[in-house]
Amino acid sequence: MSLIPRSTFRFALRIALPVLVILAGSIMFMIFALNEMAGEVDSIDATATTGSADASLQAMLKRLREVHGDYAVWDDAAVRLYGVVDQDFAERNFREATRSAVFFDAAYLLDENGRAVFSYRRGGIAPRGPIEEFGSPLQALTTALVENYTQYDAKVGVMKDRSGAIAAVAVGSVLPSSRDSLLPQGRPRLLVISRTFDDEMIRRMGSDFTIKGMALSFDPDYDGHKVQLIDPLGQAIGALTWERRSPGGEAFGRVAPLAYVMLGLIGLTILFLLGIGYANLISARRREQQAVHDAHHDSLTGLPNRAALIKGLDAAVRRTGKPPLAVIFLDLDGFKEVNDSYGHETGDHLLVRVASGFRSICCDRGLLARVGGDEFALVLDNRDTVGAAEEIANRLVQYLQAPITIDGRVLTIGTSVGIAFADDGGMSAEELLRRADVAMYQAKEMGRSRVALYDRSIDADKIERRQLADELRAALKADALHIVYQPIYDARTMRPALVEALLRWDHPEHGSIPPDRFVSVAEEMGLMEELGTWVLRHACRDAVAWPAVRLAVNVSAIQFRNPGFDRILATILSETGLPASRLEVEMTETSLVAYPDRAQNIVATLRVLGVTVALDDFGTGYSSIGYLRRFVFDKLKIDRSLVNGVSVDVETRRLCEATVALGLALNLKVTAEGLETAADVEIMRAAGCSHLQGYYFHHPMTAEAVTELLLEAAAARDPDTLRRA
Repeated sequence: MSLIPRSTFRFALRIALPVLVILAGSIMFMIFALNEMAGEVDSIDATATTGSADASLQAMLKRLREVHGDYAVWDDAAVRLYGVVDQDFAERNFREATRSAVFFDAAYLLDENGRAVFSYRRGGIAPRGPIEEFGSPLQALTTALVENYTQYDAKVGVMKDRSGAIAAVAVGSVLPSSRDSLLPQGRPRLLVISRTFDDEMIRRMGSDFTIKGMALSFDPDYDGHKVQLIDPLGQAIGALTWERRSPGGEAFGRVAPLAYVMLGLIGLTILFLLGIGYANLISARRREQQAVHDAHHDSLTGLPNRAALIKGLDAAVRRTGKPPLAVIFLDLDGFKEVNDSYGHETGDHLLVRVASGFRSICCDRGLLARVGGDEFALVLDNRDTVGAAEEIANRLVQYLQAPITIDGRVLTIGTSVGIAFADDGGMSAEELLRRADVAMYQAKEMGRSRVALYDRSIDADKIERRQLADELRAALKADALHIVYQPIYDARTMRPALVEALLRWDHPEHGSIPPDRFVSVAEEMGLMEELGTWVLRHACRDAVAWPAVRLAVNVSAIQFRNPGFDRILATILSETGLPASRLEVEMTETSLVAYPDRAQNIVATLRVLGVTVALDDFGTGYSSIGYLRRFVFDKLKIDRSLVNGVSVDVETRRLCEATVALGLALNLKVTAEGLETAADVEIMRAAGCSHLQGYYFHHPMTAEAVTELLLEAAAARDPDTLRRA
C-alpha cells in the first residue's frame, strides 16, 4: 500500500472515526439534555406561577380584611353605627366609598339580630341585604366569628352573589379603636364589605404578581393552569386562570438551532484545521508578527504608541554616561470641541492629518509617538536634536496655527507643548515623560498654543500646595481657624446693620496666610465644602449673640454644586438657633455661570427658607443683566475694584452710579464695598446705596470687638443701654 492511501486509512481510523463518533455522541447528549432542561424549566415555571396566583388571591383577601378593619375598628363608627344610625355618617363614609370602588364596591351593616341596617352598592342603595345577596356562605363566615366582643374578629372569603358574580367578602364586628371607649353591650353589629372580581381587579392582581393573561373562570373544573376559588362552605365556585407558558420550550427553540450550528461549525473547523495545518502554522506566525507590531503602534495613525515610547525612552535612559536626552510632549488645543461639533470620524481624520504633519516636521530626528487620545510625544536622543528641541517644538506649534480642511470643513486647533531634559543619569523614563507632561500643562495655563520648559519650581509649587492642603485639613480638624467680622452700615441711619464673616488662618510657622491662597488650595484639593460648612456653623453660632444685626457669609461655587446645600444650611440654622431671616448668603457670578440651573434652584430654596441672597463681587465677572433678571436676588454688592477711586475719578463715579441705578431698577438693595474715605461714602450714599462697607468704617474685627461695637452703637441711641449691659 502506498504512503498516501496508508496515511488516509490511518487518518480515518485513528482520527476521523473517533472524532465523528464523539461529535455524534455530543449531538445526541446535547439534544437529550436540552429536552430535559426545557421540561424542568416548564415544571418550575408552572409551580411558581401557581404559587404567585394563589399569593395574589391571598394578598387581595388580606388587603380587603385590612380595609374592613380601617372602617370597622373606629371610635366614630362605634358611636354612629349603634342605636339609631347616623345616616349622614353612613352615606359619607360607606356609600361614597362604594361609588369609587377603590377598596370595596358594596357595604352592609347588620344589626344585633342579623337584619340589614343599610345596604349600599356602587354608590346606590343595594336591592338586597347581604344575607339575601350572598346566602349561606356569608352566614358561614358570620358563624365563624370569635364573638367575644373584645377584639377584632373579621373573616374574609370568596362567594357568589345572587347575580352569579364572584366577589371577595369581609365581615366583622364594629368596635371602638381606643381602649378607653365603651364596648358594645350584647352582640355587636356586623359590617360587611365586598369587592366584585371584575376585569380591572383581575388585571391588577396579575400585574402585581407578574402573571400574564390572568383571568376569571366561572367553571370550577377548568382544564388548565388555575387556582380554584373555594367559598366558606368548601364549594368550588370558579378559578383564577392564566395563559399557558412554556419558557423551557421557548428557550429550547431558541438555543437548539444555535447549538446545532455550533456543533456543525466545530466539526467543519476540526476538518479544516486537519486539512490545512501547515497553512495555519504559517498564518499563526504572521499573526504573531502583526500582534507584536500592533502592541507597539497606534492603529489609527500608524505611529508608535505609549508602550513603544516607554520602551525606546528606557533604552535611551539606560545608556552609559549622561547622553543628551529630551522629551517633547504635545496636547492638541480645541480637539474636544472638534469631536463634539463634527463627530469622532472627523476627529479621527484630523488626528491622522496631524500625525502626518508632525512626522514630516520631525523627519526621523527622534521617536514620534501617539501616547493618548490627542496627546503626542517626541523623544530626542542625540546632541544635535536635543539642542534644537525648542526650535522643533515651536515648528510643531506653528504647524497647527494654520487651519486644516477635513471633508470640506475648515478646522482650527492648536497645540500646547512641554519640554523636559534629562538632567541626571538616574532619571527613569516615566519621570522624564511626567516632567514633559507637567510642562505641557504649564503651557496650557500660560494661554495655550505655546511651548513651556520643565522647571523644578513647578513641582515645588505643587508639593507646597499639597502640603498646605494637608496643614489646612489638620487645622480644620484642630479647630485652629478663626473668623473675623467686618461691619456693614445702613446708608440711611449710618449704624451697623450687618457683619460679614471673613475666614482667617494664622499658620504656626508662616504666620497669617491670605484667604485667596488657602481658599484656592481648598477648592483644588476638595476641602471647600468642609471649610465652607465650618465657617457657616461658627459664624451662625457667633451671630446669635448679636440680635441687632444680620450675618453675611460668602458661599463658594463648589458649595452650590452640592445639591444638598440647602439641607446643610437648614441644619446649621437649627443647630445654632440663628433665625433664617438674620442670615444673608453671598454668592459670586462664578456660581451662576458654572452651574446656572442648580444655582437657580438653590437660590429659590434659600429664599423659601427665609435666607437673604446677595450677588457678591458684581463688576468683576460677567456682570450680566440677564443673570440679574433670571435669578431672584435680594441684594447686589458692588466689588471694591469698581468703587476704588470713585471720589477722584469722574468716569468711575459715573460707572458706580449707573451700577447702583441698575440694581435699584431691578428692585435690589445695593451694597458698596471698599469705601475708604468720607467722600467715597457720601458719593455712594447719594447714588442710592442701601448699605456701605469698607475700611472707612472698620477693619475686620473679632467677635468680641463686634459685641463692644454694637454696645457702643446701642448706647449712642440709648445712653442707658451701656449701663444695663
